[in-house]
Amino acid sequence: MKKTNELKGKIELVINGVKYIGVVDLQAERTAKQSEYPVWGVRIDRKNRDPEAAVEYIGAAEGYTPASGANAGSWADNPIFAKIKPCLMKNGKVATYLNPDNYKQAADGSSVEALRGYFDTMIEFGKMFYRISQDERYTYVEVAESEKSLADGFTDRAFSYKGKVRDRFYIGAYLGYKDDEGALRSISGHIPTGDLTIGQFREAAHRNGDGYELLAFNKLVLLQALYLIRYKSLDSRSALGMGWTEADDYAASGDSDALGLYYGEDNGESRVKCHGLEDFYGNKLQWIDGFITTNKIAVSDGYFNDTGDGYETAAALPKSVYGVILDVHGDNVLGFAPKKADDDEEVGSGYYCNYGSTWTDDNGCLPYFGGFRSNGAYAGAFYLYCGGSASYAYSYFGARLAFYGAED
Repeated sequence: MKKTNELKGKIELVINGVKYIGVVDLQAERTAKQSEYPVWGVRIDRKNRDPEAAVEYIGAAEGYTPASGANAGSWADNPIFAKIKPCLMKNGKVATYLNPDNYKQAADGSSVEALRGYFDTMIEFGKMFYRISQDERYTYVEVAESEKSLADGFTDRAFSYKGKVRDRFYIGAYLGYKDDEGALRSISGHIPTGDLTIGQFREAAHRNGDGYELLAFNKLVLLQALYLIRYKSLDSRSALGMGWTEADDYAASGDSDALGLYYGEDNGESRVKCHGLEDFYGNKLQWIDGFITTNKIAVSDGYFNDTGDGYETAAALPKSVYGVILDVHGDNVLGFAPKKADDDEEVGSGYYCNYGSTWTDDNGCLPYFGGFRSNGAYAGAFYLYCGGSASYAYSYFGARLAFYGAED
C-alpha cells in the first residue's frame, strides 16, 4: 500500500559534519512503540473544520468507541482513567477514597456524610505521561502510563510542582468556596465564591497549608488532553454536555455527587462532570495560575504570582490572538493555548468551537478557563481567555482548590 506524505516527516543525521536528510514514517514509528508500551491517542486534522470528523483515534485507541456524556464508550476499564479517584482530604493527606459513583459514600459504600464539611472532596490524578506534538497538518495528543515513554518525547510536567515531579496531584471536585476562616474549600452544598482577585483566591488556597494552590496551567493541559482522548471531539458541549452555561443563577456545589465521574446533558442548565470535576466548565469562570502573557507567553509549575516573576518563557507573542480557536500551540508546554483564532468565526460552529485569547500587554494578562453560567457556546473544555488583569474581581470569577504536594 502506498503511504501518503502526510504521514511522513524529515529526519536529519550529521556524520563528520555532513548532514544527511531522510524520511521517517511518523505513524509507523508510533505504531512500533505499541509493542513496548501502550499509547492511547488522537490525531487532529487542522485543515478540517468539523470538530468531530477532524479527530481520529490512533495507537492503542484505534477501534475505540468515544465516550458521550455519561456513556464511557470503550474507556470504562482503561488503565489511564483508572488513575483518577475521588477522595476526602485534609492537610494534604487522603482520609478515605470515595465511591466514584456517589461522593456521599466511601469506596466500601459506607456513608461519609458526617465528614464532608470538615474534609475537602478532591480528585486524585495518579502518575501518567502525555505527548502533544504537531507536524505540518496534524496535532497529535497521546497518553501513556509507562515511564519508558519519557525517552520518546512524552512528559510528566503535569506532575511537576516547584521543580519536583510528584507521583500524584489533587484537584477540587467542586469550584471553590471561601469558608468563615478565609480558606478556599472544596465542599458540597455551597454557591462557589466570586468577587475575589486571583491573588486573593491564591491566598485563600494557601490557608489550607503547604502545597495547596489554585488549578495551574500545567495541570489543565493534562485535563484537556484526557477529555479530548476520551471524547474524540473538539466540541465538548456536544460530546460531553452543555454544562451550566445558559442559566440565570449560580448553582450550589454537589448537585452531581451521585452522577459518576463523567456526566453531561444537552441542556444549558445541567452540570457537567469530567474526570470527577463538577463544573469542569460552566457556572463560574476559573482563574488559572502559572500562565501569563506580555509580549511573550510565560509559564511556571509553582511559586505562582500576579506578575510572572520567575516564570519560564514558553513562546513569543508578537500580537494578540482572540476569537474562536482555530489552532493551538500543540506542544507539551503550551498544549491547547490559542495560537490562531478568528473573531469573525461563529462560536460553536467549527474547529475548537470555544472562544479563546492570548493578549499582549506590558502589564501582563492572566487566564481564566471554562466559561460561566450565561456564556453559552463560548464556554467549554477549550475556553481559555488570557486577557484578565490581576485586579479583576467579579461575581462570575471563581477558582478551584488544588493540592500539589508539601515541601520536603
